Amino acid sequence: MSSTASQRTKTDDVPYGRSREDVDFWMGCVGAPMVLVEKGTLHVRRANSNAAVLFGLGLEAFENLPIEDLVGREASILLSQIWSVAPIGVPGEPFLIRAMVQAQERVLMVQVTKIAIEGELVRLFTFTDAPPQGSVSLAGWQEQMISLLDWLPFGFEIASSDDQIQFANSTFKALFGYTQDEIESIEDWWRLVYPDPQYREYARTQWHSSIADARRENREMTPFDLDVRTASGATKRIQFRQRTVGNFNVNLYIDVTKERAYAEQLKVLANADPLTGILNRRRFFEEAEEIFSRSSGAASMGVLMLDIDHFKSINDTHGHRAGDLVLMEFARRCQEVVRSGDRFARLGGEEFAVLLAAEEPVAAVTLAERIRMAIHASPFDIEGAVIPVSVSIGATLADPSEEPFGSAILRADNALYEAKRTGRNRVVMLGA
Repeated sequence: MSSTASQRTKTDDVPYGRSREDVDFWMGCVGAPMVLVEKGTLHVRRANSNAAVLFGLGLEAFENLPIEDLVGREASILLSQIWSVAPIGVPGEPFLIRAMVQAQERVLMVQVTKIAIEGELVRLFTFTDAPPQGSVSLAGWQEQMISLLDWLPFGFEIASSDDQIQFANSTFKALFGYTQDEIESIEDWWRLVYPDPQYREYARTQWHSSIADARRENREMTPFDLDVRTASGATKRIQFRQRTVGNFNVNLYIDVTKERAYAEQLKVLANADPLTGILNRRRFFEEAEEIFSRSSGAASMGVLMLDIDHFKSINDTHGHRAGDLVLMEFARRCQEVVRSGDRFARLGGEEFAVLLAAEEPVAAVTLAERIRMAIHASPFDIEGAVIPVSVSIGATLADPSEEPFGSAILRADNALYEAKRTGRNRVVMLGA
C-alpha cells in the first residue's frame, strides 16, 4: 500500500477542506455512525454504513432527510442548541441526547464537527450507541438541566476559554436572533453585534479587561451594560455577566433595554418641566449654583428673568388649554434663540430664566433683546386663535467668584420688576 493510501485510511483525523470523494471514503472507514448535515437547515447530506445500521435506513434514504426525522423532535431541538463552535476539523464537546431511533428511545453520545468540503462548511454528527452504564440517567439529568436553562428569562451561554460558543439556551437565540451559522467564530460575534468599529473596540476592551480583573481576583465579572445590534437590526441594551468555571466561561445576557429607558425617562422627568420639556426650577438652581461654586472668576455670567406679559388675561380669554399651548410655544421660540451652552428653565407659571456666559453686559442684553423680538415679532397661532404675546425681561451680570447665584438672580428679578413697572415688553439691565 502506498503512503498516500495509508494516509487516506487513517481515521483519527477529521478531513479539512477535502473533496466529497475524500469525505465519503473517510466516513466509510470510520467505525462510528456518522451523518453529514447542512448548516442552516439541518438536513442530511449523506451518512456512512454504520449510521444506516443504527437508524435502520438505506444510504439513499438519508439524502435531504431532516435531522428531526432521524432522531425525533426533542433531540433535534437539542442538536440545534449545541453550538460547539470549535475550529474547523476539531470535534466539539460530546453530549448526550435521548433520541427516537427506529421508533424506540435510545440514548446517544454525539459530537459535532465543522468540516469544509470544497469550500462549503457543513456539520458532521458522530453518534456513539450503547453509551456507558448510567448514561441513561445522566441523559435525563441533562435534559432537565437544559429545560431549566431554556426557561431562564435571560440568555445563558457556555463558551470555551477562547470564547467559542459551546451551548446557548433558547433565550439567547431569541434575544440576539443570530444562528449557529451566522456566528461561526468569536470574530463573527464582534462584527455582527457591534457593527461600529469604534464602539466594537470599546466593547472588546470592556469585556476583556473586566474578565481579566475577575479572574485575577477569582470572582464573578463586575456586570456592565453595552448596546448591541440584533439580527433584526434593532439595538438593545444588554447587561453582561460572566464567571469562569473550570475550562469554560459561563456568560449571562440580560435585556435591560426597557429598564434603562425607564430610568432615563425618570431622570428626564425629574429634571424637566413636564409641560415645556425645558429645565425645571429645581434642576436650574442646582446647575446654576454648581456653575457658580466651581467658577474660578475667569468669566462673568449673565442672568435673565423672563415673564410673559398679561398671561392671566390669556387664560381668562382663551382658556387654560390655550394658556398651556402659549407656554409651550413661548418655550419653543426661546429655545431657538438661546445658545446650546445656555441654561433655560421654566421657574413656574409664566416665569422663565436663562443663565449664560457673558463677558460684558451687552452680551446679556443682546440675547435678551433677541428673545423679546422672537416672542413679539409675530402673534401666536393657538388652535386658530391669533394671540399677541410679549415678554418683559430683567437682566444682570454677575461675577461668580464674588457673589452667590442667589443674589444674582434676585437682582435680575428686581430688573424684571422694573421692566414690568415701566411698560412691559422691554429689557431692563441692572448692574451689581
